[in-house]
Amino acid sequence: MLKDSKIFIPNHHDMVGASILHQLRQDGYSNIITRDDNELDLTDEFATDIFFESAKPEFVFCFAGSHGGIIKNTSYPADIIYEVLKVQIAIIHAAYKHKVNKLLFLAGNCIYPKFSNQPIVEDFFMDGKMEPTSAAYSTARAAGVEMCWAYNRQYGTNFIPAILPNYYGPGDDYTEDGHVLASILNKIYNAKVTNLSKVVLWGTGTPKRQFMFSQDIARACILIMNTYSSTELINISGGEELSIFEIAHKTKELVGYSGEIIFDSNKPDGTPRKLMDNSKLKALNFFEQTCFDEGLLLLYNDYLTNFVKH
Repeated sequence: MLKDSKIFIPNHHDMVGASILHQLRQDGYSNIITRDDNELDLTDEFATDIFFESAKPEFVFCFAGSHGGIIKNTSYPADIIYEVLKVQIAIIHAAYKHKVNKLLFLAGNCIYPKFSNQPIVEDFFMDGKMEPTSAAYSTARAAGVEMCWAYNRQYGTNFIPAILPNYYGPGDDYTEDGHVLASILNKIYNAKVTNLSKVVLWGTGTPKRQFMFSQDIARACILIMNTYSSTELINISGGEELSIFEIAHKTKELVGYSGEIIFDSNKPDGTPRKLMDNSKLKALNFFEQTCFDEGLLLLYNDYLTNFVKH
């Protein structure tokens, strides 16, 4: 990408999209294209096509469509698969039709089989059954990966699919519909301010997750867009691997909550472990800048500043 290349971020209000937007601006890119939901409905294939025809983006970072944590995935699977598929179809086809130079398609690590060997290498994609609680979302994202490859084979496009780890950072969704870390932070903070004696969290607390700070993910995405010359799947992987029990107690200590953390083993755990291999990313000379404890503090400060009612 040149500094004046036309770069489209379809979902710039989402945490990942906002982080990519922030990093691009910080890196001196000056021709970034965004649209709010009331300006462009990405589920509308015709409207998306008209937009691409008019705006003529050269590079696209695609992570649009609904996503969230285990509660959202189990509560709204039909809404999620419908929206994600429609958005992906609209963006990927428009990118082909209007000759986008390069598209980076991002999917969550739940598209890998539930019981993959660890660490998870890219070849494990579609090598087993997905975690049932997120199967609707995962199937939709897997279709996006296959769609990128299909367009590359048939039309010679340059669409790169990449897989994200568990991520967190400013602008996260702190409600129960959000990702695990932000949701736990909200529950523990509310328990503190309302003097609850305990916080009940879903599952056993034993599943392990890599947690990668959103700005590090943005840096990795931009690096891949600029330097990755293959269209093979690539893991965006890094961050510390911690159990849900460990992150809950780290959050409890940071917030200063003195009550008890209880895990409800009658609720689903999700995939037991999602440690992804990052050899391809390391080969691009990527290195992280944010350790988990530092990132958790940044997340907490964002939560207090932008989410808690004052």
